[in-house]
Amino acid sequence: MRRLLFLLIFGVSLFLGLYLNHLSRYREVFRSICDLTEEHFYRNDAALVAWVRECHRRAAVTSGFGTTDQLLVNIQALMNELPVSHFQIYNPSEDRKMWKGEGIDSGIRARFIEDHLVVYRVFAGSAAGVAGVKPGDDIVGIAGAEQVTPWGAEHRSGRFHIKRGKADVFFDLVARDFIEDSVPRLTRLDSRTALVEIPSFRSDFFGDGAWKKFAAQFSAYSHLIVDLRDNSGGNLAAMLRALSSFQCGGRNVGVLLQPRKEAPDKPAFDDNLADDYQIKELEKYHSLGLVTFGNYGCFTGKVTLLVGPETSSVSEIFTSAIMARKNSRVWGQPTAGDVLLAVWFDLPALGPGFSVSIPEAVYLTPSKKELEGTGIWPQKELYYDLKQSLAGQDSWVVEALKF
Repeated sequence: MRRLLFLLIFGVSLFLGLYLNHLSRYREVFRSICDLTEEHFYRNDAALVAWVRECHRRAAVTSGFGTTDQLLVNIQALMNELPVSHFQIYNPSEDRKMWKGEGIDSGIRARFIEDHLVVYRVFAGSAAGVAGVKPGDDIVGIAGAEQVTPWGAEHRSGRFHIKRGKADVFFDLVARDFIEDSVPRLTRLDSRTALVEIPSFRSDFFGDGAWKKFAAQFSAYSHLIVDLRDNSGGNLAAMLRALSSFQCGGRNVGVLLQPRKEAPDKPAFDDNLADDYQIKELEKYHSLGLVTFGNYGCFTGKVTLLVGPETSSVSEIFTSAIMARKNSRVWGQPTAGDVLLAVWFDLPALGPGFSVSIPEAVYLTPSKKELEGTGIWPQKELYYDLKQSLAGQDSWVVEALKF
């Protein structure tokens, strides 16, 4: 009897200890996000004051039951009540995807065209690439999925039913840990025109020598089609290095403004890729001018820039600058309108890889216009041609060749 009573007391004590540990950690995480937002959020208005008050209230009543994922969903739901971009909480897998392009991936990129889910890219070395999936394949079904979606094509495992021309083809794919190839690519289209694909402005791909060597190829052509459709942003200095090859040196392309900060203004952002350096610059100044650098080449030929709903963040700053450039045009679909500069903060109470991004500055064009929430509307809207897409052709690039 005594042994049974001891075990019962031990079990209750253990459960209570675990619960209190979870409760303490969960509330600490919630409160830290409240405090970080109150200190760093780029606006300081009645909406922020009300949000911070509600954040602390919810932190105080957060339960120790439930999983970490449920906690993150609850916090994100509250963050969504401040409807701005780059205000988000990340788990380790999302963090790796953002900063390294790494995740569970089939290697397929597909988009809906009319009522068809058509593959437009297959990464070499991925499960789909090794199996033989090709651009132009029409994904009819995926075993175990009620419907096919671009997300499912990218992440699901199973038997893929594909229509290739008139033939039905089946592939057994296992999505696996894979690093997406986001290196800038140049493809010669004809004697005058090249396609320049920039999938990301992550700093890894824009080292001083690497980008200069890449941009040196531009001089062989009179027309460049620059593709930012899948570019969701990245490092600000990396974007300015790329832009400098098209805008040449010394061009003002806008400003980063921290409205609530009382500090000096700096006329030009430094050519430094280090995230820590850029964060320190934000801490020191009320505004940072964005001016193109002078040592990354100077392409003066024609430019057609292709953008779409996935074009966001610093890619939209790039787009805004190209729209104002001579001999240039912006075609495609409206961009995301996610044009705030955010800083990432670790959440150590949850463990490695958990983080939160908080927008600290807003981008203004040279005419003092905000792009946050509105994005950029192209000068010509493009739509994908089903027949060309099923033939493995990019109908937007085909159209852009007609400069």
